[in-house]
Amino acid sequence: MALVMKRKLVCAAAQEDDDGDSDNEMVVKPPSKKRKDVAKPPDKAEAVEQTKVNDSEVTQAPSESRKPKKEKEFAWMDSDEEEQGEDAEKTEPEKPVDSPKKTEDASGSEDENADVSAATLDSVQTFGRMMVLSPALLKKIPRMLPEDVAAACRALARTKFFDGDINRVLYGVLKRLLLRDRLTVEQADDVLKCFASLNVYDESVFSAIARQMKVRTASIDQALRTQWYDIYKGFNHSGDKDFYQLLEVPHLTAISPAYKRLRCFHNQNGNCAVGDACTYSHDP
Repeated sequence: MALVMKRKLVCAAAQEDDDGDSDNEMVVKPPSKKRKDVAKPPDKAEAVEQTKVNDSEVTQAPSESRKPKKEKEFAWMDSDEEEQGEDAEKTEPEKPVDSPKKTEDASGSEDENADVSAATLDSVQTFGRMMVLSPALLKKIPRMLPEDVAAACRALARTKFFDGDINRVLYGVLKRLLLRDRLTVEQADDVLKCFASLNVYDESVFSAIARQMKVRTASIDQALRTQWYDIYKGFNHSGDKDFYQLLEVPHLTAISPAYKRLRCFHNQNGNCAVGDACTYSHDP
């Protein structure tokens, strides 16, 4: 029950008669019938279930709140890397890429321009080194000097390097030099020994050597003549019988005491291949 102070209204005459009585009086107000609804305390099972739900919400909340942040971090990192990649592409100049064909052509031209002088060829000792120089040799050999051609023959024989293309070009060069009488005995010896070492044979080249060297047999050492004779015989070179004969018995010089006096051995046997040009006597 609540106590409420209520002021009582009286007239002036009555107030004077009260003689000091209190102007106010305590009025007891009955309690209001209106009641506030009081929350019903939950059951024990409901309280436990509600506690579990609250705990699960608490545990899921941090992961859910962190997930967007993690995605944002990766998104930021990806965008930053993409920006760096774009900047690198803009700043770094593009390097031209040579096509394989262009690279091969450049290396091929470099090999063809290699030095194949006599000094370089004389220093070649291995098959691999000869293979490196072969493109340049094939290109330059038609315009090479006789001493360079002889050096090429020595290098081919020393390294046992066989190349059909080089051999075909070499045949033409040798025939031209021999026709112009530009090969010495020593250079012709290099050619024949090269052919013997590589086991290659060209009839026209052998005949050209025979024509140019038969008049020089008197100045050729006997051991060298014997080697040439064996090489020609080894390839079964037909023709040039006079050269075969002169390799066995060379010409006599005009100042020799035996010139046209010493009987020709081959003429006595009835088969002098030199004929009237023989420097030995054909008298009966």
